[in-house]
Amino acid sequence: MTRARALDTKRIENMRLEKGETRHEWRDGKTPNLVLRVGRRDKVFILLVRCPGERDPTRLKIGTFPKTTLERAREVAAEWNAMIDRGLDPRQEAKRCEREAAVDERRTFRSALTDYIVWLPNKTRNRHAKKDAVALGTEFLDPNRNGWIDKALADVTKAEVGVLIENIRGRGVPGRALEALELIKGFFAWANGAARYEGYGLPGNVTGNPVADITPASMELARGIRTRTLDVAELRAYWSASTAMAYPDGPFYRLVVLTGGRRRAELEGIRWSEIDIGDKLWTIPKERVKHGNELLDLYVVLTDEAIALLEELRRGQPEGWGDCIFSVTNGETPYTGYDLDEFRARVVEEFGKLVPGSTMDSFWLHDMRRVVQTALSKLGVPDVIADYINGHRKRRDYNQDRFIAPCREAMRQFTDRLMLVLDGSAAGFRAADPNSKE
Repeated sequence: MTRARALDTKRIENMRLEKGETRHEWRDGKTPNLVLRVGRRDKVFILLVRCPGERDPTRLKIGTFPKTTLERAREVAAEWNAMIDRGLDPRQEAKRCEREAAVDERRTFRSALTDYIVWLPNKTRNRHAKKDAVALGTEFLDPNRNGWIDKALADVTKAEVGVLIENIRGRGVPGRALEALELIKGFFAWANGAARYEGYGLPGNVTGNPVADITPASMELARGIRTRTLDVAELRAYWSASTAMAYPDGPFYRLVVLTGGRRRAELEGIRWSEIDIGDKLWTIPKERVKHGNELLDLYVVLTDEAIALLEELRRGQPEGWGDCIFSVTNGETPYTGYDLDEFRARVVEEFGKLVPGSTMDSFWLHDMRRVVQTALSKLGVPDVIADYINGHRKRRDYNQDRFIAPCREAMRQFTDRLMLVLDGSAAGFRAADPNSKE
């Protein structure tokens, strides 16, 4: 039998079918079992071989020329020939490799963290699930910030996590660094859970958690104690700016104050079905209350001013409006797009009109909680009542009172004095001296 000539790239390029042919095969004289099958449309490298356990020869496709080069085809053919000599079927080996690759991919940090982010809403306390998911994705799933994003989870080191946290602090946001550390510790604790660690290729002991012994103190990270509050001029600027802003922003910022310094998440989700106009009461479901597991549903008393603002909003909403009070989708979903930077700029502008030549420090909406709590204290409201109005964690005792009557009286005192402060009739909230600026 004449030995087949070794194929070469130039020869393959020039191969054509004879008239009337639909397919022709040329063997490679250099690599056993390697065949080039030339058809009307393409030229395909195949391995013509009898696989283990089969009686007849099988054509195993290697690739199409020129995408698969002759050199690559010979490499694959040699690998498959060796497998067959060992009694292995290349097709089954390919499937096994694909399965192993899928498992390896699942065990990467990127894949595991993505699983965790999807799982976050299932946490027992998940009010911050959306915010936490954004923070984790921003800090840990950005290849420009995380160079080990596609590393096997089991191979991620304490040093690598530490450097990433240090880099966050290096951007001038130590609070964000502390938050990132707490979040990544929560992720690794989750991944090392009894029902998960094997799936992620972890050893199931403390060595599978590289951040187990990293503490905020060891990284010199501490949560800052914020003391910012707004003085009388700043509060007047806040109110003036919010009054000038259209719905939903302006009314939202005013209602924050009129409802006792409500947390943003609590007020964003406010619904008409939660409001009892007759009893002047707003019931926030415990699922939207920060300490809902202790406070349960939170009862927020509504003063005449708060009721008037809500009724004004109701009149401005067309027939068929949904349940959400603050919404840009006809009440179907709550609005969450408040631009605090824009609002701050408006407040600073109003402050400049009230106190020419002075500057105003930046503030957060959460600082209004400190404004209200401090004002209630100056008005002589007992701490237990002020704490409930603010929605603070409840002291562990047997008192299950919701303090509706005393809260109503306290909010009446606060709002009456607030209106006097805003129109300039009172210089501050000190009950004993209405002219005191304290």
